[in-house]
Amino acid sequence: MEEKLKKEFWKVFNIASFLFITVFFVLPYLVQISTYFHEKSHVRVLNKYNVENYYSFNFLETIPNFFNPGVNKLGITKFNLDQYKNLNKYQRAEINLAGIMSDLRFLFLIGLCLAIINLYTFYKIKFRKDYHLTWVLAVNWILFMWLLALIQITISNVSYNYGDIYQLIKYLKV
Repeated sequence: MEEKLKKEFWKVFNIASFLFITVFFVLPYLVQISTYFHEKSHVRVLNKYNVENYYSFNFLETIPNFFNPGVNKLGITKFNLDQYKNLNKYQRAEINLAGIMSDLRFLFLIGLCLAIINLYTFYKIKFRKDYHLTWVLAVNWILFMWLLALIQITISNVSYNYGDIYQLIKYLKV
């Protein structure tokens, strides 16, 4: 009885540890990866139109900044506002929408990976009768959490008053 209790305790402890580590350490850095590509998309288009810019992020503060609701905490592209205002509205729209398009690509890619993993899980259970799915479920969990976080960040970027869409609308009037 005592041995079984110890075994169950370690199962619960391992699962809780895995969840804690993925939510508080792995997920912030996965989101940092997608943020990097989001901002690099802005930089690429800004460079295309010769607008002075730079991208900054603090890799060491990724974890505390991940839990801060501001959209600019994981990384931000700063640029010369006067040069940006001299562009036509289509060029400004291309700059602002580049990051959102990058996010949509990541959402599609993560969704595709989840679909493939779930098809593999179905194959293992239905045809192979193999129920040892620990690593498959772990990867599925991490991808699903990344997908949820990226959906939330993309929605914030579209609706937040410092997000890409709001800034585009603000400067289209100029």
